[in-house]
Amino acid sequence: MAVVNAAQAAVKTVADPNAAYESLKDLWERCRAVCSGEQYVKDYDDMLDVFTFSNMLIPFSPSMTPDQYRFYKAEAELPGVTAQFAKMIVGGLLRKRPLLELPDSIPEEAYDWIMNEFGRDDSPITAFLDSALWEEVQTSRAWVFVDYPKINNPDQYSKDELKSFKPYPILQKAESIINWRVTSDAFGKSILDRVIVRGFKEEYNESEFHPTYVDTVWVHELVDGKYQIRMFQKNASTVNVPTVSGAIQNADIKTNRVQFDLKETYSNILANGEPLKIIPAWPLNGSIDLVEPMLSPIIDKEINLYNKVSRRNHLLYGAATYTPIIISDMVDEEFDNIVNSGLGSWIRLRQGDDAKVLETPTAALQDMDRAIVQSIEEMAKLGIRMLSPETEQSGVALEIRNAAQTAQLGTLNNKVSNTMAQVIIFMINWRYDLQLTTKDIEFSLSTDFNPVPIGADWLRLATEWYQQGLIPRSIWLILLKHNDLIPPDYNDEEAKQEINDDEMLMPKANEQSANQIGAENAA
Repeated sequence: MAVVNAAQAAVKTVADPNAAYESLKDLWERCRAVCSGEQYVKDYDDMLDVFTFSNMLIPFSPSMTPDQYRFYKAEAELPGVTAQFAKMIVGGLLRKRPLLELPDSIPEEAYDWIMNEFGRDDSPITAFLDSALWEEVQTSRAWVFVDYPKINNPDQYSKDELKSFKPYPILQKAESIINWRVTSDAFGKSILDRVIVRGFKEEYNESEFHPTYVDTVWVHELVDGKYQIRMFQKNASTVNVPTVSGAIQNADIKTNRVQFDLKETYSNILANGEPLKIIPAWPLNGSIDLVEPMLSPIIDKEINLYNKVSRRNHLLYGAATYTPIIISDMVDEEFDNIVNSGLGSWIRLRQGDDAKVLETPTAALQDMDRAIVQSIEEMAKLGIRMLSPETEQSGVALEIRNAAQTAQLGTLNNKVSNTMAQVIIFMINWRYDLQLTTKDIEFSLSTDFNPVPIGADWLRLATEWYQQGLIPRSIWLILLKHNDLIPPDYNDEEAKQEINDDEMLMPKANEQSANQIGAENAA
């Protein structure tokens, strides 16, 4: 529990996080480490004080020396089950192309822009969603900001030329959003009033090849109902930043209490000539308030399994060696010569003392193996078993066992879809000077979770309903899209025109038309 007393609160600066952030930051880092694999976990433990027991690999006792712990960590083994499971979740949500439907009033190029040139580097929307979902699965705290290219002398461009400049999304990780504030507008609606982002800003002032990093704070806020950004920086820069497995970590903000100076204020931020009146930032799961990471129960189980497997490995190395005992009054030099001959580990007793042969810890190994099996079974109850289903279990049994997890993924799919619909609408309105709302578009991250019938019999029945005029063509096409019979971006009008222009289908079309005319004449 994060507790802040009055003395600490009095000296807090703009760069200090709120109490809610501090209560979950360690959990985010643990989840991120386990989801990133064994090397990340070990590098992360190197950054911590081992003997405060805040690291993931726990030493046997406080009497272990740092050298002994490093040797023990070299033997440690992270199973990596959660990492593969997290990748499977993201891959499952993105195995199909997202569904996007835009109104006819939007320029035709808008669909191609959103689907294929969504990112700042013109990367497709699936690339951005892959990074965003990976962050969301690890921390349940991914944020999406929308930025716009800086335009020098915008007056020299026409309105149509300005449309070539495209807004783009920016993904912010959990550790970067250190503070936020929510207020109510004139109608009593809750709005995001302030978001504070902290991280390192790269500068190439000292070297053209290697950047220096400046600890920077960006305050996104509404002032008199208008959006502005204030940038604060620490006076000192550095070339050494905390890095774990190639990823730069956020600044150490727990023991900060360092003065940050205001460097620049970006006000009068316009969109189509009008000041922005909202902060273009959205939590990906739709919740401004903090929530516990969705994988934290599984991650806690794997950390326990990590320690059990590592201790088993340590015992296994001990079982593979032998310990001779010498009972002698020989001098130290003679004893050292025997020890240095490389025959194994040694214990030296006093003259006249005695000891039995030291047995290998085979019994302890069996107990530890049983504990490991139990831990794996506990993880299986949480849904991990779907990674390697047992042959004697049917697909129905597995589906029932993972029903709760399927529901959780479906909920995540709906949350992300709703948030991304808001982001897409905001970007389209900013670029084309429109006033669309989320009711005007449809966006679905994964159609696998949509409640529609699946199977040939259902589709055949729906087709009969359509042919009999019981359901409209649009509903029938939605069913076909959701069951992968036609592409998500299928355009019905273009398809009808293509059918009419197809010479192979013309005789059939003429025959149907003649039959229809004959039936009308007979009537």
